Amino acid sequence: MEPEPETEVITSGEPEPVMLDTMTGNPVVANSNETMIFGAPQQAIVDPLTGMPQNVLIIQQPSSAPKIVGILVIIWGSVLTIISLIGLLGLSLYTDPDSDIYIKEVADDPTFLYIITGLALVCYASQIFGGAFLAQKKRQGIFIVWLSLVALLMLDIMTEFIYPDLATQSGFSTSINIGFSAVCNGICGLIVSIPLMISNNGLDNSSLIG
Repeated sequence: MEPEPETEVITSGEPEPVMLDTMTGNPVVANSNETMIFGAPQQAIVDPLTGMPQNVLIIQQPSSAPKIVGILVIIWGSVLTIISLIGLLGLSLYTDPDSDIYIKEVADDPTFLYIITGLALVCYASQIFGGAFLAQKKRQGIFIVWLSLVALLMLDIMTEFIYPDLATQSGFSTSINIGFSAVCNGICGLIVSIPLMISNNGLDNSSLIG
């Protein structure tokens, strides 16, 4: 058998690079299983207002105010709808001479009172729909409720002037009744507008007509 040729190993005269610890100056022995990370550490700039690094993006969850207000609108709209239905059924007592709440001017012309009560019922029902839209974070629901509140105020004013005897049964004058109705509807309108006062409300860009 012929002898195998010898393999000649050629090495360069340059020394292998040695990694030094920048803190201590001692050589660092690299492990083949570890990953070496080179470079100077970067200093994070902290925002003095938030106490967080400036490159941190904080994502907030949308506010639940539209859903809460929408549920409240549905509840009060449902209650007022039931009361309006009961009132519509009891309007005949105003025209019955044997009734304790008989009012002659209503008995002479009850048509407008039935119309006003029916329109009020529609307004209360529209508040339920507006509250449902608002609970779904649709801006359209706020406008629907606002429109119904304005319509209810107009109906109250018409009732005060068409049937003054009916209006004075509350024990107050016409101007006081109208002022009380305006204040109540204004407060309800402010409550409904609470989601608009919150920046992260999550509402869409829908309008009254869609």
